[in-house]
Amino acid sequence: MLKHLRNWGLLPILGLFLLHAWLYADFFIDDAFISLRYVQQWLAGNGLVYNIGEYVEGYSNFLWVVLVALLGFFEVDLILATRIWGISLSILTMILVYIAVRGLPFPLFAPLLLALSPSFAMWAMGGLENPLFMLLLLVGSLLFYREETQKPGWSSSICWGLLALTRPDGLLFGAIAFCYRVGTLYRNGQWPQRHDYLRGLVLAGIVLPHLLWRFSYYGYWLPNTIYAKSMGLNLRTLLEGGLYLYTSSEILGGLFVIVLLLLLALTAKQRHGYTLYFTLNVGAYAAFIMLAGGDWMPAQRFLASILPLLAILLQLGAVELVTLLRTRLPQPIAWSPILLHLLYIAAMALTMRFIEPGIPINHRLSLPYAWVLYLEDAVEITDTIAVFDAGLVSYAMPLTVRIVDMVGLADGHIAHRPPQFPGGLWGRGDAWGRWDVDYVLAQNPRFIQTSLQGMDAQGMWRTGFTGTTQLVNDPRFQAHYTMTELNGLFERK
Repeated sequence: MLKHLRNWGLLPILGLFLLHAWLYADFFIDDAFISLRYVQQWLAGNGLVYNIGEYVEGYSNFLWVVLVALLGFFEVDLILATRIWGISLSILTMILVYIAVRGLPFPLFAPLLLALSPSFAMWAMGGLENPLFMLLLLVGSLLFYREETQKPGWSSSICWGLLALTRPDGLLFGAIAFCYRVGTLYRNGQWPQRHDYLRGLVLAGIVLPHLLWRFSYYGYWLPNTIYAKSMGLNLRTLLEGGLYLYTSSEILGGLFVIVLLLLLALTAKQRHGYTLYFTLNVGAYAAFIMLAGGDWMPAQRFLASILPLLAILLQLGAVELVTLLRTRLPQPIAWSPILLHLLYIAAMALTMRFIEPGIPINHRLSLPYAWVLYLEDAVEITDTIAVFDAGLVSYAMPLTVRIVDMVGLADGHIAHRPPQFPGGLWGRGDAWGRWDVDYVLAQNPRFIQTSLQGMDAQGMWRTGFTGTTQLVNDPRFQAHYTMTELNGLFERK
C-alpha cells in the first residue's frame, strides 16, 4: 500500500486531518458511554449487559464493542481505546480513498475533502463506530467493484457481514450489492455463477450466527435501540428525515452543490466505473436516513457513514466540471469553483469547532460531570438511578448500581412501548415518543437525572424531554423527590 504514497502530498493531508481531529479532543458523545458500560460489564465477567442480570441489547455496534473490549482487556483506558481505533481506521480510510482515485486529475481532492470535513474529524474522536463503518463500507464497495469488473470473487461479502455486525443498517449495502449483481446478470442474460453463491454463503455465515446468538441471549432479533428509536412510517418521520438530509448537506457545500457534482459524474462522456454503483449506495442510504427520520446527534453522524463514497463521487464530479470549464476558461479560473468548495468546507469546520457539542472528557466545569462527581460521593452500590442521559452517568457509576434509561435505549420495557407524539407534527421534545412515568416511579430510584430547563408561566417544570417533563410534574414525584444542589438531579426524600 505504501508504494502508492510516492506522491508525498498525501502526508500533509493526513497531518491536517490529525490536527483537525485534535481540535475536537473534547468531543465525546454521551451514547458512546453506553457502549463502554457494556464493555465494562463484559470485562468484569458480568456478560454483555447494561445492568447485571438484565439482558437488554442497548447497543447496536457489536463489532465496535468487541474491538474496544479487545484493547480494554489489555488495560487500555476505554475512552482512549475508542480514540486509537477511530484515528487509525480514519487514516486508513483516507489512504484507501486516495488509492481509489489516484488515476484521476488532482487525486488529493477526495482525501482533502475528508481531512477538512468536520463530520469525518469529529467522529474519529466521538467514541462511536463511525470510523469502522466507513472503512468497511469503502473496502466492501471497492472489492465488489473489482469483482464485477476485473476478477470475480466473494471477498466483498466478508465486509458486508462485518458491516452488519458494526451496525444493523450495514446489511443494506449487502442488499444493494445483491440487487446490482442481479441487474448485471439480467442485462447480460446470465445465470448466477459459483462466486455468487459463495457471496451469499459467506454473508449468511457471518450474520446468521450473530443473529441466533442475539435472540438466544437477549430474546429479540434486533437490538433494543432499534425498537426504542423506531417511530414508524409516518409523515413526521419523513419530514424529519428530509430536513436532516437537507441540513446535513450544508457541511459539503449544500444540496445543490452535491447534486450538481453527482449529476456531472453520472453524465460524464467517459463515466468512471465507480460512479453508478457508488451513487446507488449513496442514494439508497439517503432514502434509509429519510425513512428513519434522521438522527439527533451532532456532526451529521449518518452522513459521515457514507462520506468516503461521497468524497470519491464528488471527486469524479469535480473533475468533470473542471474538464467542461477548461474548454471555455483559463485553467486557473476553471479550477476556482473546486478551490472555493474546499474553502467552504474548511470554513464549516472552523464554525463547528466552536460549537463543541457532546460531552467533554476532561474535568472542566460542566453539569454532566457535576452530576457524576456528586453521585460518586452519594451513591450506594445497591442504588437505582433513573437517567435521561444514559451514557456518562452509567459509565462512571459502580457496575452494581442499576441504571434505568428513561428514553429506552437500554431499557427493554420502555423500548417496546407504543410511540406517542403529543407535540404533534413539528413538536419538539418528544424524542422517539417512548416513556413511561408509572414504570420509572415503580422502580423506586434513589436518584433521578433530568434535563431541567426551568418553569413555565403556569408554574410547571420544563425539561428537554416530554417524558421527564411529565415525570417531574407528577404529584407522586413531587411528593417523594427533592432537587439536590445540582440543577436537574433529584433525590428520593
